[in-house]
Amino acid sequence: MTLGQNFPIGEYYRANILDARTLSNRAGWWTAVLLIKDPRTNKPFLSIYRWQRTDEGWKVRNRVHIRRKDDARLLIETIESFAAHLD
Repeated sequence: MTLGQNFPIGEYYRANILDARTLSNRAGWWTAVLLIKDPRTNKPFLSIYRWQRTDEGWKVRNRVHIRRKDDARLLIETIESFAAHLD
């Protein structure tokens, strides 16, 4: 079984998931971070997905692709600084 069989993403990327982690899966919503190899360029990128369960199955509601290491670092730093304000 490949990782792609566990996550409801499109066929284009499904066989190219290198790693993935679910952040939350409750109340009909599922959020995960996936490390994917671009089938066209063979370069890895990060994707943050948010799906909603519907009568037809899981539907993508949001996604963000992060292709540059500097962008990933900035996102991590920003989340860490904002997290200090959460309960």
